Amino acid sequence: MKHNPLKQSALLAIVVGVACLALTLVGALAPLAIRPKLDLVMILGLSLIALTLDAYLGAPSQPSWPALLANTVLGGITFGLLPWCAGVAGTVPVWALGLAGAAVFGIASLLYSAALERIATGGKAPLAPAGTALMLYLAGQCLSGLL
Repeated sequence: MKHNPLKQSALLAIVVGVACLALTLVGALAPLAIRPKLDLVMILGLSLIALTLDAYLGAPSQPSWPALLANTVLGGITFGLLPWCAGVAGTVPVWALGLAGAAVFGIASLLYSAALERIATGGKAPLAPAGTALMLYLAGQCLSGLL
């Protein structure tokens, strides 16, 4: 699975599934607790967690355009269906959540892979993928409140 171009989508489904499970369990066990809502910043954070896991699990390479398109479509399906099935989507329509998830995951994947290719530290800086994800997340804070 190291060289599978759809590994990012599989990791994204796992990360989003775990996050939806955690939000559902918190909602069931502590109904008065304030839970984070699923907005563009949370979508970006979950996407960057999946991309960082992909960078640490195998040598990331610049994805081809068909693989990037397939990952974007699968990311949109993941962000559209998993939160809706878990009941954490709130009042946001499924199609809007799917389109927003596809756009954010596709752009984040493109920017993250370009940044890692530009850095190319090898084994000298093991925290470079996590630092790159953190900087992209901080840059994406301007998306708060848009969805």
